[in-house]
Amino acid sequence: MIKITYVLSHPIQYISPLLQMLEADSSIQLKVCYFTDHTIGGLDRQFGQKIKWDIPLLEGYDYHFVKNYSPQPAVSGRFFGLINPGIFSFLRKENPDFIIIHGWGYVSSFLTLLSAKIFGLPVLMRAESPQKQEVGKAKLLRAFKKNLFKFFCHKFLYIGQSNKEFYLAHSVKESRLFFTPYSVDNRRFRNQYEQLKGQNTELRKKYNLKEDALVFLFVGKYIHKKRPMDLIRAFHQLNHPKAQLILVGEGALRSEMEAYIKGNNLNCITLTGFINQQEIAEYYTMADAFILPSGYGETWGLVVNEAMNFNLPLIVSELVGCTDDLVHEGQNGFTFPFGDVEQLKEKMEKMLSTETDLQKMGQLSGQIIEKYSFENIIEGIKQAIQ
Repeated sequence: MIKITYVLSHPIQYISPLLQMLEADSSIQLKVCYFTDHTIGGLDRQFGQKIKWDIPLLEGYDYHFVKNYSPQPAVSGRFFGLINPGIFSFLRKENPDFIIIHGWGYVSSFLTLLSAKIFGLPVLMRAESPQKQEVGKAKLLRAFKKNLFKFFCHKFLYIGQSNKEFYLAHSVKESRLFFTPYSVDNRRFRNQYEQLKGQNTELRKKYNLKEDALVFLFVGKYIHKKRPMDLIRAFHQLNHPKAQLILVGEGALRSEMEAYIKGNNLNCITLTGFINQQEIAEYYTMADAFILPSGYGETWGLVVNEAMNFNLPLIVSELVGCTDDLVHEGQNGFTFPFGDVEQLKEKMEKMLSTETDLQKMGQLSGQIIEKYSFENIIEGIKQAIQ
């Protein structure tokens, strides 16, 4: 049995089901280390409210919280938000065969890498960075990452094509790369879809949508990285009598979004507020197409995985990390240049065209996403630790 310590910033709704599956594997002894309990009913800065997920985040696996000494504790892009020196004693005591860590975004990430180096523990790096978002970054930063990978990481668990290109561009040999696709709990989402897909009419009545409406869906925080205003402006230009737009989420841009919607009398746009994991399946089921217009910082976009489990065709910005893997141009969806509202509108028009078979495109989405599963992540991890 191989001992793995999986190091994470905080409990994450997308990863907890994977950890439960890893725990159930008889060839692996798993211990999860968290730097904060941020998501267990705490304030989410980007949602702008306290969030308590309605799926179990801490059940089905062994975990430990290391005390965070940051004077301003936070996740989501704050380097000094996690300072956990206790990781040294924790790893010395656990003495795992391998450490899996997600990236280098916090002080505690570097403390983990340093302690692994001191104790001779091999690190499997599973970061998200897509090469397509590296353009324009400083040469010094690139050199820093190359040395980080060379001296502190044993092998690399890449999540998709652009992420693989990122590692190769930073002088990581292909023999040290193992495919662990970025995934959601496909089994749960597919089960929800199978239960709900025959209830489309009832669901649309429940949410006051016309049965023949053509529904575009966005799921994400109302923040600049997600570019919800681009979508609202493109939809305004679309001006289609049957089109409806639903934006599931919450965040700092809500007031700007509401002002634009009200100022232009766009009654066909709905802002839902935060929707939890169990209820969100109803929105995916009602939708005809899914749109993610995000820009820099959207290193993958796991909501795209969710939407594909509901057989939805896609419109996704070219800059989003997952597009190289999940969007097959003209087959299960379309891409458009980041920030180009006119191009986004044109892709929406294509979706609305009578020549576009949305059902066929959605079925292909459902087939593509089968490869991006927890089972394939675990297979990739096993290959890396052999």
